[in-house]
Amino acid sequence: MIAERKIGEILVDQGLLEAKLREALQVQQLMPGTRLGVALVRIGAVTEDDVAEALALQLGLETVDLNQVRVDPRVVWLLDRATADRRSMIPYQRRRDGTLLVACSDPRDDEGVREVEQRARTQVQLRVTTPAQIRLAIERHYGLESVAERMLRGVDPSLRSMTVSPTCLELDSRAIAEHLRAGKAHLYVELVNLLLINAIERRASDIHLEPQHDGIRVRLRIDGVLREVVRLPDWTQASLVSRIKVLGQMNVAERRRPQDGKATVRLGHQTLDLRIATLPSQYGENMVIRLLDPAILRQDFGELGWSPDLLRTWYRLLTAPRGTLLVVGPTGSGKSTTLYASIQRLNTEGTSIVTIEDPIEYTLPGITQVQVNEKAGVTFAKSIRALLRQDPNVVVIGEIRDEETAQAALQAATTGHLVLTTLHTDNAVAAITRLLDLGVPRYLLGTAMSGVVSQRLVRRVCPDCGVRSPVSPEDWTRLGLPAADLGPKAVRVGPGCPRCQYLGYEGRVGIFEMLAFGSRLSQLIQGGCSEGELWEAAVEEGLKTLLQDAIEKVMAGVTTLEEIARVVSVADYPRAVLQSALGNLGLQAAAPEPPRPPVQELEEIEEISESALEELGELDLAPIDQAEAPVQAPPRPVSSRDRPVVLVVDDAQEILQLVTMALEDDYVIHTAQDGLEGLSAVHRLRPDLVVLDVMMPRMSGYEVCGALKEKPETRDIPVLMLSARGEKAHVKKGFYAGADDYLPKPFDPEELLLRTRAMLRRSGWAF
Repeated sequence: MIAERKIGEILVDQGLLEAKLREALQVQQLMPGTRLGVALVRIGAVTEDDVAEALALQLGLETVDLNQVRVDPRVVWLLDRATADRRSMIPYQRRRDGTLLVACSDPRDDEGVREVEQRARTQVQLRVTTPAQIRLAIERHYGLESVAERMLRGVDPSLRSMTVSPTCLELDSRAIAEHLRAGKAHLYVELVNLLLINAIERRASDIHLEPQHDGIRVRLRIDGVLREVVRLPDWTQASLVSRIKVLGQMNVAERRRPQDGKATVRLGHQTLDLRIATLPSQYGENMVIRLLDPAILRQDFGELGWSPDLLRTWYRLLTAPRGTLLVVGPTGSGKSTTLYASIQRLNTEGTSIVTIEDPIEYTLPGITQVQVNEKAGVTFAKSIRALLRQDPNVVVIGEIRDEETAQAALQAATTGHLVLTTLHTDNAVAAITRLLDLGVPRYLLGTAMSGVVSQRLVRRVCPDCGVRSPVSPEDWTRLGLPAADLGPKAVRVGPGCPRCQYLGYEGRVGIFEMLAFGSRLSQLIQGGCSEGELWEAAVEEGLKTLLQDAIEKVMAGVTTLEEIARVVSVADYPRAVLQSALGNLGLQAAAPEPPRPPVQELEEIEEISESALEELGELDLAPIDQAEAPVQAPPRPVSSRDRPVVLVVDDAQEILQLVTMALEDDYVIHTAQDGLEGLSAVHRLRPDLVVLDVMMPRMSGYEVCGALKEKPETRDIPVLMLSARGEKAHVKKGFYAGADDYLPKPFDPEELLLRTRAMLRRSGWAF
């Protein structure tokens, strides 16, 4: 067998490395685990094509250019998008002998090859290509927008293809690809199927189809956050909505009233329930499809985020023969999941369980489920009184909405039943106040209540791209608490990767607040007490607040303080309760630091190491040492130039090209592809404006902006930040870093031009 040569040796023999090998080895030392080829590409010594050629030569494989070969859509869909993204592989052709040709960027990933063979159920033959070509091919052949565009292209506006909905809709992505290839697609049937497949593969909980004046906006709610995925032409609206109504067994002709429907879909081995709701709006019927996965009911409580102590208390309350258990929180906080998971634990042969719901979300075998129907007189309160005559052991009430339902539920608990229900309040103690406001007598509330659990859902940090880093003081300020040291496991959100769909978060976890009623709390309620006294008694009886549970998860590296600030309001808690919670965690206020620019408090990546600073020195930068910097910055020679000079710094070639095309008619454009290169270009060119990406290799946009703003000679250069993360928290970080303006991606080129012109006008340029 021929001995495997190293990539570095091959590239040296090809004359591609010259003196860059030492620099690449330094990058490997700074970033352990980085392959040599990746390091060489990062410092600009070689291109991705060079590395692919060397890798193919090393392993005796062929290369492939996915832009030049025919990619068979039937073959592509043998592998789902999630696996293709994660493994950086994409099937593109099948040989006559049945062998599947698969393009990949790392043919040494034996585990990935085995997974592809298992999913495709055939033998695989690898071809080497660049990561960029893999990403582009995945977007081209799996992207919802591109496939939807192919389906809708050239369609007669009068075409209205409708079919009868089956009891359970079978989803098959390969069938869609085959129909597209053969030109036999049932347009709206296949389009709805494609939307559902895309939503399921991306772990979406909702699909929102929102008619606008210029078309239909389609958004997916992923981990509790909505993201736009495609815009469809407005002429598709009527038929698309009709198809979904047929699927949900709704009235197709009724467009003036809200409607509800349900259906079941199956994708591979995964079966989901759909809950469909329509609402007439200005431009047509707004439609939301909820995707409910019954598999979540089989999840262990620990996987949902329950700590052992909380779970022990909850199980004790669940196994009591009587009492009322409340699950409280805002809409979308996971109350129904907790309720259903609890029912599953109680569902035994010797236990009779009846639920009263509006609507029934999950179908549970072995349990009697009652659908509320106000028009028919089947209300929550009336159903409770009726079912008590059937003597169930457990009564589950979907939601307490009024005084009648609240009193009926608590009275059921006093007659020897275990009652589980939900309520919309901010915290556990507020649930007591809310029930009193509804008119529940104090004696009934004090004797019937067993416990309250308040909860929220927060996003988990992606395990692949999340980075361990101290929590910034800005996050503490946003939360409303003094800064404290959370220990070495605290993480920050990474730049995003295929696994988390470039969000930095993947999946969600619950945070919980448990209040178990003891004798003192019951006596206080019956005797009439203030809310402050209730809080004092709750803390004495061992209340663990949402904030305490949330910060424990931040300290364990599960989520971030930024995410906690998004869902938890400290204003809901008395100051004494907050201090008690922090004291229970053993948190000490962080030691004060010497004054420094805000950007240093909001760093998105770890401080540059000594080796990286040496690398900065090798770039022949103009001296910018603070000690040597003049007190007054010399004026920039604006008037000596015919046109402003704009420096665009972004690691994405597509963005560089887009910004250049938008601005090149009016400005002199220079580009840089990472933070270090951009900083060097600023000192070399002294541009009139810097357009700066946030997440870049070697040095983040926040760091570059901070370095510019702390030096007198560059602090007056306007900085416009571009970022794919347009959430308010990240926009604020951009401004704290010193940016003069912030524009989220994807951006409108005309808006970019207008913002650029406005910033330069403020700098003294006349247009």
